[in-house]
Amino acid sequence: MSGGRTKPASNAPRRTQGFGFEPVASPYHFTLRVGLRARITILERFAAPTGADGAAEPAGDEDGREVEKARLDAYRWERVADIAAQEFNGRLIAEGVRSGRWLKTETPLAPHFGKELALLAWAIEDADPTLIPIMVANWRGLAPEERWWFYTTINATLSHVDHGKDRGWRKAIKIAFAGNPVQLPPSALLVGPQQIDARDATKGKRAAPRRATPSTDAGQGRLRLFDLDAPADAPKETDR
Repeated sequence: MSGGRTKPASNAPRRTQGFGFEPVASPYHFTLRVGLRARITILERFAAPTGADGAAEPAGDEDGREVEKARLDAYRWERVADIAAQEFNGRLIAEGVRSGRWLKTETPLAPHFGKELALLAWAIEDADPTLIPIMVANWRGLAPEERWWFYTTINATLSHVDHGKDRGWRKAIKIAFAGNPVQLPPSALLVGPQQIDARDATKGKRAAPRRATPSTDAGQGRLRLFDLDAPADAPKETDR
């Protein structure tokens, strides 16, 4: 400090919880809740959680309510949990914000991360497990802004978490995410060690699996079912 000057407040570290949630900035956030049998529920919340630092008043006129947005069974969640954490933490670290981790009971998320996670959950909620790596690759291939667009479009017609899974945009996103826009095998898109096929070992192929990183070319992850420039016959985006 020099001449009585103090460090600008903008340089102070951001106090976050979970994955980028800043209760001091706004109580609005999403929460990932672990329930019975490790089933997962993704909630949209309009008030800060009990015991959170900073303001605990409801956001706007929502009176502190919470809304269920998506559910996943334990098996499907385990298939994507590490991948989602890696995706979010990469962006948090790039912004100079501390990384997060999934907690045993409830994990708060910044609204934009919550929306992206809900979109992924809608895609894989009833999916054939063999398609999950492809769906994750398509999700990761989208820019954050594209994920938010899909979330807003689907959310505009979402009346209940269990209703409409096989209709409209919620069904369409499942079909789109099941397509494979990349040249890598699905197993190469998973985070963590990969299993080696016994047939490959007998053919003298490499013994140690190498973690593959999806390419980042312009065509990576673009869902061909949709034109994000909003074709005339596509549902219009409605903010909610």
